[in-house]
Amino acid sequence: MEKVLFNIPHVKLVRLDSGRYCLVVEDTLVNDLVEDFLWDDYVYQATTVSVPGKSMPAVYSNYFDDTLPVEALIEMLQQLDPAEVEQAFKIHNG
Repeated sequence: MEKVLFNIPHVKLVRLDSGRYCLVVEDTLVNDLVEDFLWDDYVYQATTVSVPGKSMPAVYSNYFDDTLPVEALIEMLQQLDPAEVEQAFKIHNG
């Protein structure tokens, strides 16, 4: 079972049972926004993309190592503007 550490619409950080962290992001444009926001300080260990359906947004699972200083990442994610994230999501998803 995963533990949710941070959550705003379309962006969620979880700790997986394996101990790794996963930043789950809905929509390509939102993922680009978050990636640009974090790029200087954080690099994903791996990324998987799933597309649940033709009219559904892509879901990005961006994985970090279990040694990630998670408190600092959460503080950074808290600086994301939920309104800006929602605006980016609506560009592709009306």
